[in-house]
Amino acid sequence: MSSNNSNFFTSGGGINTVELRNLEEERTLVLVNGRRYVSGVAGSSAVDWNTIPTELIERVDVITGGASAIYGSDALAGVINVILKDDFEGVSISSSHGETLEFGDDKTDRFNLTAGGNFDDGKGNAVVSMTYTDEGGVYARDRKNTQIDDLSGIYFGGEVDESVAPVYSSYSESGRFWAKNDATKANYTFDNGEVVDWDADKYGFNRQQFRRYSVPTERFLISSNVNYDINDTLEAFVETTFARTETQTEIEPYPLHSDNLFIEGVSIDNPYVPQELRDVAIAAGDDHLQFVRRTTELDQRGSFAERQTFRALMGLRGEYNDWNWDAFFGQGQMQDSQRGTGQLNISNFRNALNVVEDADGNIVCADPAAVAEGCAPLNLFGKGAISQEAADYVSAPSVRDQRTKQTMAGFNLSGTVAELPAGPLSLATGWEYRDEYAADFPDALTRTGQNAGNKEEPTEGSYDVNELYVEMEAPILEGLPLVQSLSVGAAYRYSDYDTIGDTDAYTGRVSWTINDSLRVRGQYARAVRAPNINELFSPGGENFANVSDPCDGVTASTPGVVADNCRSIPAVAARIESEGVFDLTQPEIQGTGGFTSKGNENLFTETSDSFTIGAVFDHDLGNLGNVTVSLDWYSIEIEDLIDTVDRQTSVDFCYNSASFPNNFCDFIVRDTAGPAFQQGEITEVNSGYINEGTLETEGVDLQLQWGLAVGEGQLDMNLNYGHVMEYTQTKFGDADELVGEVGYFEHQWLATVNYSLDRLMVQWETSYLSDSSPDLSSPDFDYSVGEYVTHDLFASYQITDNIRANLGINNLLDEEAPVILSGVPDNTTGTDTNASVYNPIGRSAFVGVRMEF
Repeated sequence: MSSNNSNFFTSGGGINTVELRNLEEERTLVLVNGRRYVSGVAGSSAVDWNTIPTELIERVDVITGGASAIYGSDALAGVINVILKDDFEGVSISSSHGETLEFGDDKTDRFNLTAGGNFDDGKGNAVVSMTYTDEGGVYARDRKNTQIDDLSGIYFGGEVDESVAPVYSSYSESGRFWAKNDATKANYTFDNGEVVDWDADKYGFNRQQFRRYSVPTERFLISSNVNYDINDTLEAFVETTFARTETQTEIEPYPLHSDNLFIEGVSIDNPYVPQELRDVAIAAGDDHLQFVRRTTELDQRGSFAERQTFRALMGLRGEYNDWNWDAFFGQGQMQDSQRGTGQLNISNFRNALNVVEDADGNIVCADPAAVAEGCAPLNLFGKGAISQEAADYVSAPSVRDQRTKQTMAGFNLSGTVAELPAGPLSLATGWEYRDEYAADFPDALTRTGQNAGNKEEPTEGSYDVNELYVEMEAPILEGLPLVQSLSVGAAYRYSDYDTIGDTDAYTGRVSWTINDSLRVRGQYARAVRAPNINELFSPGGENFANVSDPCDGVTASTPGVVADNCRSIPAVAARIESEGVFDLTQPEIQGTGGFTSKGNENLFTETSDSFTIGAVFDHDLGNLGNVTVSLDWYSIEIEDLIDTVDRQTSVDFCYNSASFPNNFCDFIVRDTAGPAFQQGEITEVNSGYINEGTLETEGVDLQLQWGLAVGEGQLDMNLNYGHVMEYTQTKFGDADELVGEVGYFEHQWLATVNYSLDRLMVQWETSYLSDSSPDLSSPDFDYSVGEYVTHDLFASYQITDNIRANLGINNLLDEEAPVILSGVPDNTTGTDTNASVYNPIGRSAFVGVRMEF
């Protein structure tokens, strides 16, 4: 999740999260100083990277593969542990400005002040860092290829990567009207007050004029670390962070259909209806006109979010008889207050359409009660026809409040248990407690589905967990030929959740140092991920879609398991007895309701088995410098994936089963009211979280570091290369191999060359993503998007001992993002590419200065 792909999210716009091995944020554990960090997305464990103080980062330790035995749940893919500076002296001030070179947008300004020092004769150290960032964002209309609504040519008999434009939305801001029973199926709109035949190219709506590539974000962050030596063996420490972030998402105005208002349309008795359209309806035998309308006068849709994150942690650490210990208590909170625009109140909208002429010929609302509440008559017919008074009456600004709260405590102990012939036997053990709470409260209209959107109930839930862990490292051999040292390690963690019960995670590893230059390592790990609050407690969001009912057409004599299961349902059997066949009508087939992503309190953990085997070569080449190479093979298999089940899959697995009724049938609701000939239709198919399926991935990682003196300066080269051999997700027995699809690259690498000479430093960075396809399983969308290679250039110069200037150019050669058009899988709406993977913004540059005292 990032600013480039979150514009259409209902929440979380502008958040930045990280993941390892393409296994998603929920399976990547982010720690700060080895301890948990409060989530930035309500109901999940995903950490917002924007709230971590980058200026205080000492280093980032990345552990890939299952690490739950050491660090706890969620570490199926691995752990990213951010270590902050705890001994800083001096003052550092930095400022920078960046923007795109061709367009002058995506303006980013950043200012940081970091100050720290010792106090009380060196017993303590305190550091405070304050950062302000303002990112301007980018509109889709400001890029030539995304100024106009388009669609892949595959839908018009052309090439899949051929843009067909314009393909405007038929929800026109002038309105589009038709009579339901008109045999000609003609549609009409307005042009300068005249009724004209509908022409999509001429009167359609260009949504791209309102959409954003990236979300503008303003952020203020202040963090502090304080350490104090109480005595020679006891130290107190305090960590605090406060972040305030404001974001603004923007998309096109609301596309209103008369069906959204639960009415037949606008009455032909409405005095705003032009006589030409009234005649069309009368000729068709209709007393209403159906319509769609882009409600531009009500403002565009979007959400202004103010997100505040606070985290405080305090503790003690010390030494006793050569054993190290620490104890801590911490709490973190995130509150995300959102104010949305562009939505409408459907009850008020119906009132505003129900209008008459009064005795003076004025058009007024017909319902006196509505008039008393401020009803203003609304004219749908023509661009800009909705008056400001009517727009104010029917507008429904939305409000949403999301929050998370994390409380944690722990005690850790480490030291040497015994001295073995090959070295010390080390032990680390401890206890940790964590309480997680999350809530999502939409406004009253959203909860009841009265803002022309789908119904969303509040989500609120919590869980707590107590954990015990033990880790040991034992040296086995030392000082033998080809065995400079050989050690084994093991770890075990027991967790007790108040939601899912007990879990176990464990790992075993071996490290064999052959000589000063070569070390071989291997590890097996069993890791777990407990379901998060959304997965356990979410009521789901309302959704309407076509669902094929296997019972449709079943008679009393239809053979087979499906027919037998259908007839066992009393409502279906009653309709068959009454009508001779269970035959659904067209209205019953269309738009089955239901709630998707419903939580499931019966979920259990995901479990993974991971294997890693690798080697590290570190050697001094003399005049050729020093080289370090690490090569690792990994294999990860995750079982009992927590995922949502497709609605049609629920229906199919329910009825096409000898074990009917089963768990899938719990998602299905049928009508049991009314006479027998109307009973039995599916009124709801809900989609919830279940444990099902596996995910297997295998690959090789290569890291190369080479540094040597060149002339009077120092040349450093780094390469990080990843080769994915398998990424297979299996659901309900169907395996889907994703290696080679966009985002699941077979090959990718990042190479950096850095040269330092006296006061000057220059760095060149190249990123490579191999060729890929939007959808390998589809003949229509399995096409090559091509390799993607970008180059970044960075330089800095030490002007004085205290002042350093820097500048850089990102995407130096202005490499265009691969074409993934609207209507193609993996397209990020509005960008004509996948903005989660590729850079849609173009070449940009930045300049900055840093002063240190």
